[in-house]
Amino acid sequence: MSRIAMSRLERFFSFVVAIAFLTACGAPTAPQSVPSMQSQRSAFQPSKAAAANPTQWFINVGAESKKGALEALDYYTNFITIDAGDSITWTFTASEHTVSFLLPNQSVFTAPLAPAGGTTEDGTAFTSSGVQLPGSTYTLTFPKAGTYKYNCLLHPPEMAGKVVVRPAGSKYPHPQSYYTGYAKADMAADLQAAAASVKLFPYANGGNTIVAGIAPGLASNPPSQSTVYAFLGADKLTSTTTTVPVGSTVTWINQSNNEPHTVTFPIAGKPLPKKLAGNPFSPPMGGFTYDGTKVTNSGPFGPAYLGLGTLSYSLQFTKAGTYTYYCLFHFPFGMLGTIKVK
Repeated sequence: MSRIAMSRLERFFSFVVAIAFLTACGAPTAPQSVPSMQSQRSAFQPSKAAAANPTQWFINVGAESKKGALEALDYYTNFITIDAGDSITWTFTASEHTVSFLLPNQSVFTAPLAPAGGTTEDGTAFTSSGVQLPGSTYTLTFPKAGTYKYNCLLHPPEMAGKVVVRPAGSKYPHPQSYYTGYAKADMAADLQAAAASVKLFPYANGGNTIVAGIAPGLASNPPSQSTVYAFLGADKLTSTTTTVPVGSTVTWINQSNNEPHTVTFPIAGKPLPKKLAGNPFSPPMGGFTYDGTKVTNSGPFGPAYLGLGTLSYSLQFTKAGTYTYYCLFHFPFGMLGTIKVK
C-alpha cells in the first residue's frame, strides 16, 4: 500500500467513529441550502462604504442525499471574490470534510486533521476547520488582499476552493445571490451525476457481480466530484440484495474513482465487531469462503491512485442463509448489502 493510500485511510479512521456516533444521534444529513438572503449582506457596498462595513459571505461544504448514498464532493461555491476585512462562513452540509488552507510547503496528505489556526486567514499559517460534522459552521476573516486556495484534507483532489481577496473598498464583482444560485445549480448537477452513474452499472443485472461503490466514468476515470455509497447488483439504487445458489462465488468490484470501500461480513445475525467498526483499514481476514460462522473482511480496495493494489474481492458462499455485509468506511451512511443464499 502506498504512503498516500495509508495516509488517506488513516484519515478515514480518525473520523469514522465520530460519524457513527452522529448517525446514532440522528443528526441532519440532508443537503442544506445556503442561509436565506435575508440573513446575508448580499447588496453591493463599493468604496468607503464597503471598507467601513465588512460583508459576511456563505459557502456550503459538500452535499448528500437524505440517506447518504449520493454524495457531492465539492464546495458550493468553490470560488468567490471578496474584499479585505470580509468574512466567509462555511456550513458543513455533509460528513467527512474539512476547510483547510495549507502553507506552500505542506502536503494535503500529511497535514493534521485537527482544527488549526485562529479566526483569520492571511497566508502566514496553516489554518483549518478540522473534520466537522453536518450542521456545524466555520468562519474566517480575510484581512489581507491576495489569492487563497483551500482543500478538503479527506478528498483531494476532488474538493478544492479559491478565495480572491481584493483591497478593502473594491466593488464586488458579484453579490451573495450570484454565488448562492451558482452553488445550488452546481450541487444539484453533482448529485444528479451521482444518481446517473448508477445506470453505468457494467455487469449483468441480478448476476454474481456487485459494484462496491460507483461514480461517473467508473473506476478508470480521474477522481469525480460525485460518488455513490452503495453495494449494487443492478442499475438501480435499490438493488442492494443479491440472491445466489449455495456454492456460488460473488465478486465485488469498486467502480468508484474517488473512494475506497470494504466488503465485511460479521458472524451471521451479529453486529460488526467493534474493532472492525472503528478501523476501516483492517487487513483481510476470514479467507475466501463464508458460511456465517466467522467474520470475513476484504480489506480496503479501490481507485488505482490510492495504491491499494486491487479493485475487486470474491467470496464463495457455502451455506444457505441471509447475510448482511458492510463497508467499514461508509456503513454510517447506509452502505450495506444483503446476500441471500438458497
